[in-house]
Order: sequence, then C-alpha cells, then structure tokens
Amino acid sequence: MAGWEALRDVYAAPDAAARAWKAGGGRVAGYLANTAPRELMAAAGFFPLQLSGVAGEPTPLADRYMEDLFDPMVRSVFQRLLAGHYDFLDVLVLPRTSDSVQRLYYYLSEMDRVGAARLPEVRLLDLLHTPWSSSAAYNLARMGELRAALERLGGKPVADAALSAEIKAANSRRASLRRLAEARRTRPPSRGAEQALHAFSAYHHMAGADFDAAIAAALQAPPEAFPGAPRDGPRLVLSGSPLDNPALHRLVESLGAVVVGDHHPCGELMIGTDVAEAGDPMAALTEHYHRGVASSRTFPSRPGELVDFARAAGADGVVFYFLAEEEALTWEYPGQKRALEAAGIATLAFTMQPYRLDAEPLSGPLTAFIDGLRSARHG
Repeated sequence: MAGWEALRDVYAAPDAAARAWKAGGGRVAGYLANTAPRELMAAAGFFPLQLSGVAGEPTPLADRYMEDLFDPMVRSVFQRLLAGHYDFLDVLVLPRTSDSVQRLYYYLSEMDRVGAARLPEVRLLDLLHTPWSSSAAYNLARMGELRAALERLGGKPVADAALSAEIKAANSRRASLRRLAEARRTRPPSRGAEQALHAFSAYHHMAGADFDAAIAAALQAPPEAFPGAPRDGPRLVLSGSPLDNPALHRLVESLGAVVVGDHHPCGELMIGTDVAEAGDPMAALTEHYHRGVASSRTFPSRPGELVDFARAAGADGVVFYFLAEEEALTWEYPGQKRALEAAGIATLAFTMQPYRLDAEPLSGPLTAFIDGLRSARHG
C-alpha cells in the first residue's frame, strides 16, 4: 500500500512537496491547465506545480474583481493567489488554451500593476490549437520566449540534453498512467476510480523521482489490497467539466456502479500523447502541447473520440457533469450524445452544476440511470 498511500497523501496536501523544495533553496514554477510544458520547467531547474482550487472555499477577494460566470476552479486559484497562499512561487505560467485561464492572466497583470497583491512573475503562454503549420511556427516562437524567461529567472541556460532527459522521463510517467487506466478497464476493475484520481493529481504535484517510485509501487500492489474497489456493477465513464475531486465518483459508486474512466482533463485526458524523443526537443515539445494534449480550444473536436474511449473502457454508459460556468464543452455535448447513443452507449447529463457537488438532486436520476443499465444487462 506504500505507493497508494504516498499518492493519497499528496492529493490531500498538494503543495507540500513544492514548499519543501522551495524551503531547500529551489525554485517553483506554478501553472494551470494541461498545456503548460512541465518538461521545460523541470529542465530549467524549477519544481513544476499545478495550482489547485478548493471546492466550496469562500472567495471574498476574488469576488471583488471577477464576474459571476467564471470558471470556479480558476476563481478559487485567483483567491488563493490574492490571499498569499502561493507566495512561494517564482513564476506562474498560464497557457491561453482555456478562456478563464487566459483571462486570469489579465486579471493578475492588473492586480500587479495597481499593487493589489504580491505576485510572482506571471507569463502568458500564447499557444494556438488550430491545426495549421502557421500555428505550429507561432507556437514554437512562444515556447522559445518561455524558455528564455525561465533561463533568466533560473539563472542558467536550459540545455537541449536536459530538456531531452525530462521529455524521456515524462513519457515514462505517461506510460505508468496508461497502465493505471488499463487496470481500471479490467473485468472487474483492479484499480478504483479514487485511486486513479489520486495518481492523476499526484503527477502534477510531486517531484518526478518521487512520483516514479510511488506509481511503480502502486501498480505492483495486488487488487485485494483495496476492498470494494473491484466491482461488478454497471460500468460508467464520467465526462464533461474537469472533476478535480472524488465527490461524483463516490456518489456513483455508492449507488452500485463503478467508474471505469474519466474523460476530462483531470482524468485520462491529461495524459496525452508521448513527446517525440528524436530530433529537436523544443520542436517536439511544442508539437505535443499544440496537438497532443486535450484542451477546451482543441480544433477540430471529434465526437467519436468519446465513443472510442467508452468502448475501450467497456462502459455501459457515460455521465456528463457540466459546471454552471462551463462555456466551451457544452457545445460538444449534442454531437457526443448522438454518437454515443448510435453506438449503443447510454448517456445521462447534469448541466448547470456547482463546483462543490450537491449530491441530493443527482441521486435520484443517477439511481434510475444505473438501475436501467443493470436491467438492460440482465434483460
């Protein structure tokens, strides 16, 4: 259990490792979104740390400046930045691959301009996701600007050899996360949904070598070590807005189903493709974050991708959970629903939902949905 306990402990205290790194004289690079190049930050000598929101946490400072219809996770991060929770950061990297994250950059820039908060240097990584060669060339230039900024802040050049080594290490971690995803898909699943969420989160919050040791130990642990995790109820995939806490997973499994996949940026979609290990490492890294990682601005979207994911997971149904502030992913939902139902995969959607899950209004529809899947299975 040592591996799972380490991943779980990091999930419970996601900033602890980065704070310890900083206390030991190191530098920390914060970021938001899966399109921030962790490999480049690590090669520059920084501890890469994804900033975390807290569902249900009051946001009085953020509320002074942000509109109501704003990604609540980003609002929570904004609150924590203004309150000084992240005062140990040396730099904050914000890709423009999410509207809320892009706008957060403008808000923080204004807070810094007027002296409303003590903030690290904030960098906008202006990545484009249109599939054109002109976008690729633009992105490579922007990635080069970020490299130069990290070299300046870190006080040393980023060697291509160091970047190649970080790319290779990150690919190995992606392979471990894919093995975890496969373990969720067995019949019955040999790894539970909450364990997977802990591992996905820990990837963004642990030092690389520590994560390698923890995930290796976790994957070697026998399924019997996790009572209740292997289940034989209806198999569900969760999709929609990023689910960065296990509240919905726990609710679904309390009603007799099992979550065998997370099709959102806090689940399997965060893994992405491997970065090419041959050739120019900067070009390979830029290509990966341009085309190889899912974002709300990925273009063009393909409804059949979710069908493929659900089939690979052996799912009986897909449950969509959309936050009230969701501005992008709901546009994809009608096409995804049609494609899933054409493939014989049932769907249930919850829209206009709060960041902190309210189980009561969801329990009835979920129970009926799960009972229907169970009846269809045995009919």
